[in-house]
Amino acid sequence: MFPLRDVHKPKHVPFITRLLILSNVIAFGWQLWASIEGRSGALIAQWGVRPKCYLSPNSCGIALPAEADELWQPILVSLFLHGGLLHIAFNMLFLAVFGPGVEDRLGRGKYVLLYFVCGVAATLAHVITHPASGVPAIGASGAIAGVLGAYFILLPKSWILTYFPPIFLFPVPAPLFLFAWIAGQVVNAMGLLSLGLVHRDASDVAWMAHIGGFLWGAAWAWTIKPWWKRTAAKTASRTARAS
Repeated sequence: MFPLRDVHKPKHVPFITRLLILSNVIAFGWQLWASIEGRSGALIAQWGVRPKCYLSPNSCGIALPAEADELWQPILVSLFLHGGLLHIAFNMLFLAVFGPGVEDRLGRGKYVLLYFVCGVAATLAHVITHPASGVPAIGASGAIAGVLGAYFILLPKSWILTYFPPIFLFPVPAPLFLFAWIAGQVVNAMGLLSLGLVHRDASDVAWMAHIGGFLWGAAWAWTIKPWWKRTAAKTASRTARAS
């Protein structure tokens, strides 16, 4: 199933969401240019997150603390890189559908912080569960999963216009859609666990990063929800007095 549109209409222009989408598209253009020049593999190797390098820097030839930037820089840069057209297309679709509502609820500053903190948390979840992996991990999926987790908490009454191939199209309650989505991530991750493959390069999808990002985003939203309700109530009160 594919989300097409959030029926919730934000009160403000989702400037940050649009900026994040634009940044990811520009970064993907950079990747395409590198691919044309035959440097795509080197670019991903340089900026992708390789779990074993974080748990054993010496195995990757990284001397700490002098070369610490070789560890923290990829964590941020990798959030804007993608493995192909479908990868970025699906990620940007989910961000475009769920991002505006969360941005509207949190405000731009807290939304930016949520996005990047969840991206880092998702990366760490992948590193911890794949300690021996030397395969570079890239993509905004973990950060966007955090946005989905926050949406799950902050907009429980919203609906998502959803496409079910090949022809079905109808609205689905947002909590149901997101529950189905995170359940799919858990099922895939547990499949690897049951096979004893979670510590190996058994899949080209970082399922644990998705789960880590979603849980962190939901937890963040849960702690901040009382603040948001108080802020919304104060805003409504000021608006009522002004009118």
